[in-house]
This record gives sequence, structure tokens and C-alpha cells, in this order.
Amino acid sequence: MVVYSPHKVILFGEHAVVYGYPALSATVDLFAKIYLVPSRSGLQYTPFVQRTLSYLGLSNIYVKVETSVPSGSGLGTSSMIISGIIMSERDYSKEKLANEAFNIEYSTQGLGSPIDTSTIAAGGFVLTNGREGIPLWKIEKNGVSWNFSSIPTRSIEMVIVYSGSKGSTREQVAKVKKFYERGKFAKDIMSRIGSITEDGVKAVTRGDATRVGELMNENHSELKVFGISTDTIEKIVSIGREYGYGAKLTGAGGGGAVIIIPKDKEKLLKKLKEMNVIVFDTSTTSAGIFKRSE
Repeated sequence: MVVYSPHKVILFGEHAVVYGYPALSATVDLFAKIYLVPSRSGLQYTPFVQRTLSYLGLSNIYVKVETSVPSGSGLGTSSMIISGIIMSERDYSKEKLANEAFNIEYSTQGLGSPIDTSTIAAGGFVLTNGREGIPLWKIEKNGVSWNFSSIPTRSIEMVIVYSGSKGSTREQVAKVKKFYERGKFAKDIMSRIGSITEDGVKAVTRGDATRVGELMNENHSELKVFGISTDTIEKIVSIGREYGYGAKLTGAGGGGAVIIIPKDKEKLLKKLKEMNVIVFDTSTTSAGIFKRSE
């Protein structure tokens, strides 16, 4: 059996979601194929893969991942692989898969939220800690709870741009945490991001690309205050705003990817090509993780 695990984007609310504020995420039509291959050495080079295999009681296994998306891109690679390994071995419900994968990721990083694993498990648009949509499940950790719901709507065309440098979720979440614990200023930013997310859900549901783009721009501006953007990300965002409805970093930042809602796609792609960055011309998808025989 081969597991097909989707990458995901966060349209609104990254970092704020760690503290219980709402966030809107979605799976995108970029799938990795994940195989468990017998191996005499069983050597694995990433802590989260080692921990997942240990959790499942597996040894002498090599995890083969086929994807065109670089790791550290902010598109949920670790969650996608952890979920894929678990699903290769066990037939969990979507809720249990999301929960178990998050526990493994959290124990490896020591921080974070279950937004990635829940989005990959559920598929489509997933709202965390919001008031809209069809209820999915609830996950709790260290006194913080996250309620997930599905937002039924049409897919959104999207251009995803890898900035060329990896972002460390652990480092960036820890950086933002220092801001958050200092006082009211960071908490006010998180509250504003939460409000942007709530407006963003309504715009996505209406299929209002103009408003979605405007809110993405606002969200990005708030995230910049925490110092998690980079010069390259800012150049990509600038191009995205010129030839698209809006653009923002997605995920933890410090590198990784930018998402753009395209308006003049031909000019957008031409301009991005000049930057020599990796570009994915894709869209959101309603599909979550699945497996099938090949």
C-alpha cells in the first residue's frame, strides 16, 4: 500500500493558533507518496521519523518519500510524513490519526499546534477555533484546546513559491513565544490576526478573491512584526501583491514558502521565474490523506 499525503497551507492565523486564536488552513493539490521499505540498517535522519517508527514499534524500516516540495517549506512536511507513516501501518479514524500524529510531532519539537495534522487528515478547508463550519474534533494539550471544523467551499487557485531557504518551525515558534510572553503588545497582534482569520473565512466562503487577498496582506503585515519574514520572502510578497490579489508567508516563517492568490497569472509566473525560485501553480483540494494499492 502507498500513502498519498497532501501538503497544506495556512491562509490565515499561523502563530496565533498556537495560543488558541482561530486559523484557516487547507490542503493543496501537491501530494507526496510515502512508502515503508524494508532496510537492514533502518537508518533515518530526521528525529520525527525516528520517533514515529519507535511509536509504531518498527525497526529495520526506511521511509521513502516522493515529493517535489522541499522540506522546511512551511507546507506541513513533517506532519505529512508522520501521518503517512502511521497510516501505512494502522487504520485510524481521521480524528485519531490527527491526534496521534500531533502527539508525535509535539514530543519531537516540544511546541506547536495540531493544525497541520488535522488539516492533512481532514482535507479541504479546516477552521481552527472558529465559529463557522461543520464540527470535526477537539484536541487539547497543556491547557490549550483547539476545536476543528470543516469549511465547505470551492477550491481556490493558488501559486505557492518556495523562497529557497528552510524555515525551522521550532525556532520561529520559540521566537514568537518570547514576544508573546513579554506583554500586551504581542497579544494585541495575535487578537488582530484572529479577527483577520474570522473575516477571511467569510471571504473564502463567498469566493471573494479580492477580499481574501486583502486580508492575506494584512495578516502578513502583522506577522512581520515578529521578525519571521526574510528579504527574499518580502520580494516574493511584493511581486505577489503586484500581479495577484494578495500574498503572505505561510507556516512558521524564517524561510519557507509564500502563497499568492493570482490575478494576472502569466505575468506573475514570468516575474517569479526571473527570481529563480521554485514555483507551484496549484489550487486547494478537498482531499485529505489516503492510501491505495499500486
